[in-house]
Formats: sequence, C-alpha cells, structure tokens
Amino acid sequence: MTHKVITLEFIVPTALVIVLGISLSICAVYLADCYLGPIEQAEAYYFVPGSH
Repeated sequence: MTHKVITLEFIVPTALVIVLGISLSICAVYLADCYLGPIEQAEAYYFVPGSH
C-alpha cells in the first residue's frame, strides 16, 4: 500500500507537471513565432544610425 501512495502523491503529479511545462514551452515558442515573427528577421533589419 505504501508504494501505491507514493506513486499517487509524488510520481504522477511530477510527471503531469513536466508534461504541462513542456507543452506550454512549445506553445509559447509557436505563438511567439506566429505573432512576433522569427527573431532572425527582426535582427537582420535592425538599423543603427551612423553605422553606414
């Protein structure tokens, strides 16, 4: 019975948090690319006065 309690109280919530964190990270990167555009393009067109 002790192993079942340990599994239900610690291992299952930890696994759920890890999966949730990974999925939120992937969604954040996807949304940033959709709404903000790729970072490389933003840096390529950055203009500094006096650099030319």
